[in-house]
Amino acid sequence: VAQRVADERAERLGETVGYAIRGEAKRSARTRILLCTTGVLLRRLQCDGDLSTLSHVFVDEVHERDVATDFLLIILKRLLEKRPKLKLVLMSATLNAKVFADYFKKFDPHVASIPGRAHPVQAFFLEDALALTRLKVDARSECAYGGFKSKQAS
Repeated sequence: VAQRVADERAERLGETVGYAIRGEAKRSARTRILLCTTGVLLRRLQCDGDLSTLSHVFVDEVHERDVATDFLLIILKRLLEKRPKLKLVLMSATLNAKVFADYFKKFDPHVASIPGRAHPVQAFFLEDALALTRLKVDARSECAYGGFKSKQAS
């Protein structure tokens, strides 16, 4: 995603757009947009509990309710009380926005719904692929289910 953002800004990754994941980062002193994992942001909170150098925090895929994300939301809610000018954006393609709006209601949240396109998915199974490609699998092949196994292979 960071590469895509950098491309759209017509710059190289690591300049004003960077990323940080556990054990790997590409950023510079000029980086102004840093895409990072929940874990990286939680570690940053250990050093800078007020996120004093940040103006915006985006949490994507917020519907994936794991312990780290829930813990991050608790901390961010408390942080918003101390830093009311901090902008928090929660994003998800499948989000039940009301649950999160209710959780952050004290801060008068705005809910935006952006319609998207659903891409139809058609399921294919191995048998379908074999029929479409006219590929034949030798029953004696190790790739064949229940196929022939020579005594030498044992």
